[in-house]
Amino acid sequence: MSIFDYFRKKQAPERVIKQVELSKIDKHVNLILREKLASNNRTITDTLDNFDETKKTIIHQLRELHKKTLMNPNIPRREIQIMEGNRDNYIKRVAHFITSVEAPRQYLELYYYTIKFSEELDILSKDTQKNKFILKEFFENELKSINKEMNRLEESMINIRVLFEKHNIQRLQEVVNDIDKIKQNFAKTIKIREDIKEHEAVVKDYEDKIKKLEERVNTITTGTDFRALENFKTDKENVEDEIKKIFKEFDTLLSGIDTALKKYYYKNQDKKIIKEYLDEPYKTLLKDRDLEIERIIKDINENIDDIDLKDKKKEHVQEILSKLTFEYLKKTQSELMKLEDQKQHMQTKITHNSASLNLSEQQYWMKANQDKIRTQNDSIIKLENDLERFEKENKMLRVSIHEEIEKIIGENIELKDDLTENL
Repeated sequence: MSIFDYFRKKQAPERVIKQVELSKIDKHVNLILREKLASNNRTITDTLDNFDETKKTIIHQLRELHKKTLMNPNIPRREIQIMEGNRDNYIKRVAHFITSVEAPRQYLELYYYTIKFSEELDILSKDTQKNKFILKEFFENELKSINKEMNRLEESMINIRVLFEKHNIQRLQEVVNDIDKIKQNFAKTIKIREDIKEHEAVVKDYEDKIKKLEERVNTITTGTDFRALENFKTDKENVEDEIKKIFKEFDTLLSGIDTALKKYYYKNQDKKIIKEYLDEPYKTLLKDRDLEIERIIKDINENIDDIDLKDKKKEHVQEILSKLTFEYLKKTQSELMKLEDQKQHMQTKITHNSASLNLSEQQYWMKANQDKIRTQNDSIIKLENDLERFEKENKMLRVSIHEEIEKIIGENIELKDDLTENL
């Protein structure tokens, strides 16, 4: 070793970061408390020992109170009976309270107990208030002694509570609450993951059904019945195109005299067919077997001067009216009716085609299954959103716990999330 090495300041050993497991945080909390309260551990132990001794003293005092006789022989029997009933009730209630009191030794549990003790003592005091009021007339000194010991019990718990809160035990309580919240969220996420798997299994079943239906559809669409069906549909479409072509000419002419028809109808409300032609010209032309519209057109033409039309409009209307002859209307109606018959005939063939019937049935079930898949997927999306929310909340809680434990301990720690690993 050189002389420089000898005088060189030795480096301090590297500090090992303490690892704290999330699932055992309650144990760490109690260890942390004992470390922080190292100088007070003896005081707490002595206080708890005195607490137990005070309990024994109170039990002894209650026994003495039970055996105590009255010094005044002149008290009426009725008053003595009332006193004895209240004494028995008082002793029974207080004795039950004292024997059920058991202060925990773990510090965090002890802190919870100090809060609970004061609350329960309050309830006892209210429950025995009437008994104490009556007994005070007979055993005032004995009651004072018991109350004094009861106050000592409460003071013991208050002193421990104050000591804990002085060392920021509330922060540890917040940590424990956060741990409980994480555990609750874990339980929810486990349930959500199970629900998602169930929904995914249901989706898989429906998808398998759809595949089978698609295979059936493929079988149907490659058969001779389906080819015949396609031919029927093509024939029907051709007929429909021809209907549109023929009707378009009539519809154009009728639109040209629209104003004249409306004005004529205003003066001839009994001719209901005019309104029908204005509203549904195609259907009306087919059912107007007597071609009542032809007589109306003829009447409009003969009385055109009685209809309020401008000169140019009147000329245009007259030109159209001259085209809407009986022969034209009859021919148009006949052609349309013939085509409608052909269309219905084609539709009957389509409807009764075995491929059409089978195809419709398969398509119905495919749509039904697809709707069910959408419903299941909607449920999965909602569950995944809930899962993300709980996981995000747990991440924030872990960060909060980590920071809080480091503040309490006063040193850096490594928080091991073994809860997530176990999940």
